[in-house]
Amino acid sequence: MRKLAPIVYFLYNRPLHTKRTLEALSKNEFAQESSLWIFIDGPKEDATDEDKRNIEEVKAIAKEKKWCGEVHIAESSGNKGLVKSIVGGITEIVNKFGKVIVIEDDILVSPGFLTYMNDALDFYENNPKVMHISGFSRPEFKNLNIKEPTYFFYHTTCWGWATWKNAWDLYISDPLDAKQRVKAKGSINKLNMDGTFEVFWSLKSSSKGKFQDWNYNWHCAVFLNNGLCLHPAKSLVANIGHDGSGTNCMATNDFSDNEELVSNVAVTPIPLEENKTVRNFYKNMYSFQYKTIFTLKHYLRYLVH
Repeated sequence: MRKLAPIVYFLYNRPLHTKRTLEALSKNEFAQESSLWIFIDGPKEDATDEDKRNIEEVKAIAKEKKWCGEVHIAESSGNKGLVKSIVGGITEIVNKFGKVIVIEDDILVSPGFLTYMNDALDFYENNPKVMHISGFSRPEFKNLNIKEPTYFFYHTTCWGWATWKNAWDLYISDPLDAKQRVKAKGSINKLNMDGTFEVFWSLKSSSKGKFQDWNYNWHCAVFLNNGLCLHPAKSLVANIGHDGSGTNCMATNDFSDNEELVSNVAVTPIPLEENKTVRNFYKNMYSFQYKTIFTLKHYLRYLVH
């Protein structure tokens, strides 16, 4: 009998997003055969009454239905924060089951998301070079003429993703440690996609507590181990959290939940190397953003000295 990966789902104080994303997940082909582990973070010390009501409503929605075959709910009495909540939850479940699918409260998945994730986890299970499975791909990629249904890229896109214990064991918890390892390897420019994407300085900013992030640490772990990340050529997920409601996500119109998601993506053998077409697209995009509004919009508020 096929062993499906457990799903970890992270919630906080957005009931409308929670309802939409859980409804979407429950419509997946393998939902009723999967186990769902929901982690709900608690209120901050200075939480408003509205914040507390929203968290209670999120808890009620999580218990409203049997969203998957098994549903386990862990409620935190206090606020762990984004990083501790997500890293702790992933570590707990991946250590128990050996693999994990990860979703946050603003990730809307297509009905074929779980099928693709489990197919990819099974297909690449014994290939240590593949460390991360992503469900997201940019809408612009429809015009890139990517010939295969999937491609490899070095970036750990975390909008609906999966991994295995042997890969997650390499996660670097300290952003300053990750930064020093990259520097020691002499790979700063390569990490920053040839100087167009500021991952390295974001690690320094994160280590100073300017913002909460765990994905840069994970990205560096994959990068330092020469890992690859599998992506679908057409997206199976949409992020509905760029409406200003998120604690750690700025409002932007760059991504829309109106994008048409594909219902299935085949996992087939492809070359174990980064897709050059995709890399060139990102380099051109980030180079333009970095030289114009990207730095101002996303990094000046995390001043690095």
